[in-house]
Amino acid sequence: MNPELRNALLNGLDAEDIALISPHLVPVSLPLRLQLARANVPVQHVYFLETGIGSVVLSSPSENPIEVGLIGREGMANIGVVLETDQSPSDCYMQAEGHGHKVAVPVIRDLMVRSATFRRALLNSAHVFMCQIASTVLANGRGTVERRLARWLLMAHDRLDGDMLVLTHDFLGLMLGTRRAGVTVALQGLGQRGVVERQRGRITIVDRQALLDLAGDYYGTAEAEHARLFGDPKVHVRAG
Repeated sequence: MNPELRNALLNGLDAEDIALISPHLVPVSLPLRLQLARANVPVQHVYFLETGIGSVVLSSPSENPIEVGLIGREGMANIGVVLETDQSPSDCYMQAEGHGHKVAVPVIRDLMVRSATFRRALLNSAHVFMCQIASTVLANGRGTVERRLARWLLMAHDRLDGDMLVLTHDFLGLMLGTRRAGVTVALQGLGQRGVVERQRGRITIVDRQALLDLAGDYYGTAEAEHARLFGDPKVHVRAG
């Protein structure tokens, strides 16, 4: 474990694999709305976030886009590269600014051939991300707006330092695939119960345990898989 690396995937590599990838890690600033990938365009880099949140969003010509996954310091953006594809039908962009490292795609592919342990770590991270997507499908298909909102707030909270999120109701509606009015009502309910505090464009988590209780089984599956495969989740997320 390298205390200088705040990305849990990189931090979990053994010393030999860290030595292999370290010369190729390029520090990058990741401002709000920076696109890490564009739909159906070959990607050039993968990104290992240390702070901030990336959002994977799927669109269709006739519908508003919807978020299908969140990426933070637990894994990597553009995970499809690990599965030997060079593009995706989804976009990926920063929804909370941060910083991290980028690595050119050919380097990642070369290191996966050279090191079985490196390849396994990246494949495990892809598995965790697919578990997250599956949980999102379950939550969006069966959960109320309030429960889906609680899950999303927990996931964002996991990936940020501090308790405040800079978000608008319109943006949350887009992420959750619901109307702004539904998000407003759900947030009002959480605010009245003292679970969150709301200010214009900002939401502060006050009672994480209440969010956990509300989200129920819609939250925790991917997080448990990350803990099983990469160790203590406190490396990248908060204790429940």
